Amino acid sequence: MADCSRRRQVAQAVFLLACLLVPLTLVSVGSAQTLDEILKTHIPKLREVERYQLNIAQKYFAEKNWMVAMAEYEKYLTLYERSVVAPYVQIKWSMCQLNLRKQNTAIKEGFQSVIDYWPESPEAVWAEYYIGATYKQIGRHALAKKAYQRLLARHAQHIASTQGMWDLVEVADIQKNQKASLSLLKKLTFQAERSRPVAGICQQASRRLASYYFQAGAFLKGVEALATTYDESFGLALQVVSHVNRPIQRMTASDEQRAKGIRLADQAIAYLEQQLPDDLEDPKLKVQSRQLWLSIIGLHNAARRHAQVVTSYQQVLKQFGTDDELLGHFAAWYKSQGKYDEARTIYRRFENKITGLSQVASSYRQQRQIDPALAIYRQLAGQDAEHLVQWKGQEAATYREVAKYPEAIAVYTELLKLDVAHAPAWLWAIGTARQDAGQFQEAIGAYRQCDERFPENYKRMATCHRNLKQPKEALVLYNQVLGGHPASAPWAQLQIGYTFEEMSSKELAIKAFQAVCKKFPKDGHASVAHAHLQNKYKISVTLGGAKDK
Repeated sequence: MADCSRRRQVAQAVFLLACLLVPLTLVSVGSAQTLDEILKTHIPKLREVERYQLNIAQKYFAEKNWMVAMAEYEKYLTLYERSVVAPYVQIKWSMCQLNLRKQNTAIKEGFQSVIDYWPESPEAVWAEYYIGATYKQIGRHALAKKAYQRLLARHAQHIASTQGMWDLVEVADIQKNQKASLSLLKKLTFQAERSRPVAGICQQASRRLASYYFQAGAFLKGVEALATTYDESFGLALQVVSHVNRPIQRMTASDEQRAKGIRLADQAIAYLEQQLPDDLEDPKLKVQSRQLWLSIIGLHNAARRHAQVVTSYQQVLKQFGTDDELLGHFAAWYKSQGKYDEARTIYRRFENKITGLSQVASSYRQQRQIDPALAIYRQLAGQDAEHLVQWKGQEAATYREVAKYPEAIAVYTELLKLDVAHAPAWLWAIGTARQDAGQFQEAIGAYRQCDERFPENYKRMATCHRNLKQPKEALVLYNQVLGGHPASAPWAQLQIGYTFEEMSSKELAIKAFQAVCKKFPKDGHASVAHAHLQNKYKISVTLGGAKDK
């Protein structure tokens, strides 16, 4: 309380002297200055000693040393009562209080003092805003709303009011007050001045408002909201698609709202058709037209009108030609509908036959049909000898997907000879395949040849040894990881504990787990060890090694 009283006294003294000696700067509601901009206008008026003291305080504030910064701001106010930056300094002092979690002090002894003693200063506008923001931060929403409403009533066109309206939208969302939220979003979208610092808020509001209108089935109002942010027709059209797609999906998924969703889709598609360029000789306009057609197809799909999707794809292919990119879109849609045979028919129409066949093989793998996939990869290996290694690698990967490890290992072994430059990678693939197959001794032999993979090869070898009931060999490897790779040390120490448990060496296991907590208290593995000691052994330790009292 003594500090608060002193704060008031200092502020009052500054105010009285300022009234006598320095004319206050009147705030222009249209100036929309940020605090940093306000400070810049004051800097030329400061004496060198004032700048020096202010810079000290600002330095500590930037470093987030709140206690020291607060003391330096208070020192400034005490030394330089007549300074034009006194209201600014008072606000920064208040911000220090906020960061020290003294929100009530910040409001009553900080921001409110600016309003009381410098009511016509530009900083007073921001003080009003921060009172509302602070109340919002601590969950006192009724007081926050009152503060914001005072701000809006006095400084409706100031950027602080724009920020305040966005904060009120968040409060309305918390209170599930859709009417208040909608009213604020309209003001932010259509009325607020979109100055640089708050333009993003207004743009975000326009997008939210558009989504609301689309969900309500008010298509033209949604477009109107987005048009305040996107004025170029093609860019606006893409934004319309982006925001209307989800409402169409939601509505058409419901029997009660399906008709409404279809109407919304029809309106959106008609709007996009109006944006289609007439001049397809212009390369840029041709690209835009193609993108709009794909967007129309996407809306048909969102509306679950699959026959129109097929018809539209066929029309687009006829108009723009059967290039592989469009065919790929069409085939991907068929796959999304579970129609793999139709997708493969499309892939086989690719101009790039190699890419098309690769997609055919991939589609078979997605269906877990490995025999036709393997046949395609062998066909590709014959037709595209330049990329033989790639297709052999895909053949091996296909075998692994269905746990046919011997066949996969045979292909990897063949690749060791075909692709000597990448032998370490194929050795690693052999090791992991043998481990997955349960061939642990053979996997260890492969991993020992993968020195460039340390510590991962040692980790996997240790796991294999544990699977072979060879805990001592595993412990040797874990200790080598512990000493040779600091980043993996906490993990290795934890594994040592588990390994001792498997050996029924209870005391050694406990010591190993305790070592994780003691040596690596800030690592996530220490939390695991801590929980394990509590749950299994009923031993409670702090994450520093000492026993809890």
